[in-house]
Amino acid sequence: MPFAAVAVIAVTAGRTLAASCPDMRSAELRAADRVLITSSMNDPLRTISDPSSISDLVAFAEAHESGWGAPWWGPSGGLLRANFYSRNRFLGDLGVGSDFLAAQGCADLQSRPLPAGDRAAVIRMFGVPDPYKDSVR
Repeated sequence: MPFAAVAVIAVTAGRTLAASCPDMRSAELRAADRVLITSSMNDPLRTISDPSSISDLVAFAEAHESGWGAPWWGPSGGLLRANFYSRNRFLGDLGVGSDFLAAQGCADLQSRPLPAGDRAAVIRMFGVPDPYKDSVR
């Protein structure tokens, strides 16, 4: 089979084998009364308990509700994560990578592309130093 045909098949398979997640259930984060910002190793970096700041993070998650999927090559994880809680009950998470968001949804770790401007905004909302500062353009 010619190389071009193999390349087309591989690209098509890559796009179709990524399982999409039509509903990340971001609205469930509205019940959060605190958000624990952690590193990728789950080290606590900051706790957000201000209702307005939590509301802003939830609004960000809801504004990025579409475009999620589980790539066939495996999940992407970011160096920062916001873990949403209502009292001691875990509601969901939102991870930030160099150019993507990651979160649990549809029984798998999902990811989606993240434009640079949106990425900068969510890092500001997290209120911690950007671990990608030297590598993000």
